[in-house]
Amino acid sequence: MTLQQELTKISKGQFAPVYLLVGSEQYLADLFMTTLKQAVLTEVDDDMNFIRFDMEQLPLSLAIEEANTIPFFGDQRVVQLDNPYFLTGERHKVSIEHNTDLLLDYILTPMDSTILVVCATYDKLDSRKKIVKELKKQATVISVEPLKEQELRQYVRQSVEGRDYEITPEALDSLIYLCQMQLSRVMSELDKIMLFSLESKKITKPIVESLVAKSLEQNIFEMVDYVMKKQPEKSLRLHQELLLQGEDTIKISAILLQHIRLLIQVKIMLGMGYQKSNMADVLKVHPYRVQLAMQQVRAYDLKVLGQLYDTLAENDWLTKTGQMDKELLFELFILRYSAS
Repeated sequence: MTLQQELTKISKGQFAPVYLLVGSEQYLADLFMTTLKQAVLTEVDDDMNFIRFDMEQLPLSLAIEEANTIPFFGDQRVVQLDNPYFLTGERHKVSIEHNTDLLLDYILTPMDSTILVVCATYDKLDSRKKIVKELKKQATVISVEPLKEQELRQYVRQSVEGRDYEITPEALDSLIYLCQMQLSRVMSELDKIMLFSLESKKITKPIVESLVAKSLEQNIFEMVDYVMKKQPEKSLRLHQELLLQGEDTIKISAILLQHIRLLIQVKIMLGMGYQKSNMADVLKVHPYRVQLAMQQVRAYDLKVLGQLYDTLAENDWLTKTGQMDKELLFELFILRYSAS
């Protein structure tokens, strides 16, 4: 069941007794919960008939006990389970013991007056576990996975147009890039941008770039470009701007080293015929990062990238052993490789 299909059913008053949300896009999970609560609960009984349990803080037995309790001054109640780590294959350092048989028994015979929502906001669940198998069989399963790029673009456009605004293609590109394809951040920044553009109702690239801050990783991305394109003034200016923002040169160097390593890996894998999706799986990084690296690395020489990596690794050792000043080393690195 797609999220949109289920939201349509909920708006018509058609509810399932048990929902299982699977995927790591928190914005979509929050959208589902907001829609469900608005459809099921009134303002009067919201406090009494909506109960939320964090499975990293409270035992499952308490949640099931609440799910089996009749609602107060209302027809239905909503019980939400957050962080159900016992559905994954990962180890968690949590001392709470969960009896998953209680959940298993409940989903087989759920209360008519309770809507139970299991918010498994993880990339994947452990399908070998009995409780996962039964949940997928008995519950209404809804995907809240991160949107692919085209889906994200369409979602943002529809959101903008639905509020009678216009966004230029360049502004949309910039917004998605600056928000690193994170829907939650895109929608948060969009509220701010729309408020700024209230009179014109038009969102342009300059507006987006003036209101949405770049991440440290994006600044590092630009710094590599400046170095490779022999622009020492821009490289040094960006370094100073990052220092003024409170960043530390050691941290900047470490992220720069990671980025150059990614560029080297992508460059080699491109030569071997790998596609973007395959690279993301092998390197275990977000596909969008791979896409940006692919675009950036085509103009770069693999040998030069290797030299950059080796120099940064050596600088890291010199800094940590106290042989040279970290600021001086970093600026010498920039001048060495970006000077004409």
